[in-house]
Amino acid sequence: MSTLIPVRSVGPGRPARRPGLRWQAFVLIGAGPALVPWLFVLAFELPGATVAAHWSTAWAGFDGLEALGLIATGLLLGRRDPRGCLAAAATAPLPVVDAWFDVVTATPGGDRATAVAMAVFPEMPLAITCAVLAVRALPRRDHGSPSPPSARAAHRPHPMERQ
Repeated sequence: MSTLIPVRSVGPGRPARRPGLRWQAFVLIGAGPALVPWLFVLAFELPGATVAAHWSTAWAGFDGLEALGLIATGLLLGRRDPRGCLAAAATAPLPVVDAWFDVVTATPGGDRATAVAMAVFPEMPLAITCAVLAVRALPRRDHGSPSPPSARAAHRPHPMERQ
């Protein structure tokens, strides 16, 4: 069975379409709903409390990854390296995950208040900053007339120099 999807633009104002979705897209689209039953298993079958053998190693490793992401993002964006948008995008969810687990695993009282305070500042502002930087540093696509990729790249301003 063949699909009849146009590869080239068919007229003014009608964008070119790529031939079908790749198999990776189908896998990813299917993986989301496939996780829903697992969420119910986790929610209703896991114990309310548990002891983790390497709790401190897990947290130190995660916070180390978060620090590495922040440093790499800062260095790349400081050098106006276009890969800074990738580092920022990869780093943005890390403070969110950190805040989530800090808050939900904290004991009620002082520990939870500290976790919430850390989530409000600095973790959420760091996550928002990284997300905004990731979007702003994305290379812009030239939506004008078709031209070779090398010509577009030569005339495109650097992502960090846009106003």
